[in-house]
Amino acid sequence: MTVLEQLEVMEGFTYVEKKIASYVLEHKDEMGEMTISGLASATYSSNAAIIRMCRKIGMKGYKEFQIQLIRDIERRQREQIPVNMDRPFYKKDSTSDIVKQIADLMTETIRTCYEAVPLKELERAAQWMVEAETIYIHAVGDSMINAIAFSNRLIKLKKRAVIINQYGEGGAYIRNAGRQDVMLVISYSGHNLLKKSLQVQLRRKGCRTILISSLDRVTDYDAVIRFPARESYETYGGKMATYYSQTSISYILNCIYGIAFAKSGE
Repeated sequence: MTVLEQLEVMEGFTYVEKKIASYVLEHKDEMGEMTISGLASATYSSNAAIIRMCRKIGMKGYKEFQIQLIRDIERRQREQIPVNMDRPFYKKDSTSDIVKQIADLMTETIRTCYEAVPLKELERAAQWMVEAETIYIHAVGDSMINAIAFSNRLIKLKKRAVIINQYGEGGAYIRNAGRQDVMLVISYSGHNLLKKSLQVQLRRKGCRTILISSLDRVTDYDAVIRFPARESYETYGGKMATYYSQTSISYILNCIYGIAFAKSGE
């Protein structure tokens, strides 16, 4: 096992050695500059106790321990480990742990979406947006932030984009939608889809509808861009933030915009 792994396991450690190891793990970012005396003072132990711990894990002394620990930390930072999308880190994690885990989460999210999103549906959605006079967007909560950013990018394609539920006027916008328009609905869980009655109105008017969601077996939209569900649908209950779902949605919207931009010849 590496030095870092042995510190985490603490096999055969005394009470004092466990206290030293715990401190080192919680302050990994500081260990490159920390002297043995500084560590002894911070853990209310002694230089001798630290040396004994270093030798117990196969190091000749504190300096060798410090060098090998930094190498192990840097190696772990280069490795990608499985990420809990609901709770990627905890209070005990150091700053370097958190920075690494967020990077892994973002990387794994993009890879997951890249491998799963339906290319034909992406291309259809982009083509319809290029052809549309107005792009109506329905999104709620965190997804609305992505929707607003996407609508701002569409300005560069000289497109009129409207967030229909931003001011509670969704019904009015749907009455104005027509065959030359597109309705984009964004809902990770499917809890905030358009009402059936509004979907019927849009279909009757010939307005094309696009859904971005992780929801399975949706048939009421003209195009469905589905990505895997890797994050809890619950707003609370241990979930720290909507990192996975919103990163996925942002990636998909960026793909649609990129394809539309290329098709428009801008």
